[in-house]
Order: sequence, then structure tokens, then C-alpha cells
Amino acid sequence: MMWTANCLLVTLAIHIPLTAASSSTQTDYLSPRATQAINGIQTWINNNQTVLSHPYDPVRFPSGMVSLTHNQFTIDPLYHLTYGQGPAASPPLRRALADFFNRRFNAQPQVSPYEIVVGSGVTSLIDSVIWSTCSANESFILPRPLFNSFPHDMGLRSSGLVMPASFMWNNQTSSLDDVFNATAIRHSLTQAWSKEALLEIARFCGERHLHFISDEIYANSVFTPPHGSKAPPFTSVLSLDLAGVIDPNLVHVLYGMSKDFGASGLRLGALHSRNENLIQAATGVNLFAWPSDLVQDMWARLLQNQTATDHLLDLNSERLGVSYGVVTSWLVKQNIEYFQDG
Repeated sequence: MMWTANCLLVTLAIHIPLTAASSSTQTDYLSPRATQAINGIQTWINNNQTVLSHPYDPVRFPSGMVSLTHNQFTIDPLYHLTYGQGPAASPPLRRALADFFNRRFNAQPQVSPYEIVVGSGVTSLIDSVIWSTCSANESFILPRPLFNSFPHDMGLRSSGLVMPASFMWNNQTSSLDDVFNATAIRHSLTQAWSKEALLEIARFCGERHLHFISDEIYANSVFTPPHGSKAPPFTSVLSLDLAGVIDPNLVHVLYGMSKDFGASGLRLGALHSRNENLIQAATGVNLFAWPSDLVQDMWARLLQNQTATDHLLDLNSERLGVSYGVVTSWLVKQNIEYFQDG
């Protein structure tokens, strides 16, 4: 699995299955335990549909079910305190996220709400994706230096083995096959991946049937230092034309509220994938990490207001640039060296 944090802080990882997938079917790209999760969520859905499709009626369904689990007198004013509309996410939030990805990430083809699962933070969704796409003791190659919680996030429940690696990428690099080297200079941790680099990563993964996961949680936090060159533009994997490069069932994108929106305490993240079975598996696992409908509605209301959303994200980038200037100016005055790559 190829993993990129395609953002201000860049991270890359690859998951190499013990037995590489060769079939084009979506389930063959997933772990056996993910297939069990798909079956489990389908059973849960079927049971609920059976109950809800046969409510008691003295004429039509005299033996139908009578639901006493909800206090109908308080449903309207306390709607957001109920179970909501399922573990995948509320329909308003999924629609708002799809519109957000299409508009701010230039998604091509357009993102559908049905291709999105919302979890309690990106960390939770990382665990869901790893759990669904690998089996115990399969390996993940992450480039150094790596975020110190990744080994924990990928290994605690999913039992993935982290293999740190180094490689170098620049605009003159033509093939990812040539850049893996234990002594190579790392890619800048403060610059977004270029379109060319992302396409090469996709090709590398596509040829080997590896999952390509792009963690884009810093997508809208790119900024230009006050006295530096203009920051490279952010390119989302969603915007790439990957036809003939990689099976779309192997490409997955993660995003959340923690960084761009400065709202890590709300614990909301989103997974986008065109792999329907991965979405179902993640939905099944999400039964154990189901975000409250109240916070989902907060994010949906914000995203639905495009003017407010754009203002907030633009202001965030502007203030990041100002803060960077303040800190680096102080470092210069104190004759303290720092990594100059804003």
C-alpha cells in the first residue's frame, strides 16, 4: 500500500501484501476480516430493514412490530441527540463533503456522497483502512522521518508491521523504482507533492496492485512565508486523471477537521474511496467509532456555507504564514539554525 500525506507535512508509506492481489474484483483487494465486516454490516442493515419495513398496522400488518425505543414526543427538538441515520455518516454531511471535495480538491471524476464514510477522526479511519486492506503481520513501508504515532495507529489493532525507509524525490526524478535508498535525502516535510510525483506513485502502486492512500488532512493549510518564495500549490489525488494508471478501487483519500479547521476536539474525519466494498467494510467497523450526529451536523452546516468555509480556510493559511514569519525572525535574531523550507 502506498501512503502519502499529500499536504504541508508530507508522509509516504507502502503496504506490501504477503501475497499481492491479482484479481480485479474489489473484495480481492481487501483482507479476509474486511469481508467479514461487510457481511456483518449487511446483516445489521437487513435486520433493521426487516423491522422498519413491517410496522404494526391493524389492517395490513396486524402482526407487525411496534417500536417503543424512541420517545416520539421529543424527536423533533432533540433529533441530533438520537442515533442519527447510520454509521456511514449523516446524508447532509456526506453531501456537503462531496461538494467540498469537488470544489476545493478539483475532484475528477466528481465525488459522490456514497463514496464517503465519516469516522471519529482521521486516526480512527487510518485504523479502519489498515484493518480492511491487510492481514496481521503484513508490512508497511513508511519514509523517514515519520510521524511517531503511525506505528501505533497501524499496528495496535491491525497488527501491521512498520518498515521505515528513505527515498529521494525531485522534479528530475523519472521513476519511483529508482529513488528508494537507505541513505537517500528525504523529501521535504513542508512541501506538497507535485502532480508528477503523485502520478508516478500511482503508477508504482498500480503495477504492483498496491493500495495508494493519500492522507490530505493539511490540504488547505499550505502557506507562503512572508519573505520566502511562493509555496508549491497543493494537488489532491482526487484531481488526477488516473485512467490506465491504477485501478480506482486501490485509491483512497483521508481528510479531517483537525488541521485545516483547527477542530481536533470534534473528532471528525472522512474517508473517500471508489471501492464500494472498502466503504462497506469501513462502515461496519464504524459501528464501534460512530461520531455523534450533533458534531456531524456542525461540520455539515459549515461546509454548506461556502463563503464562510472559504474565509476560514484562507484566514488560516494567512495566519500560518504570519506565525511562521514571527518564529523564524526570532530564530534568526538568536542565531539559531532551522530547516528553511516553508
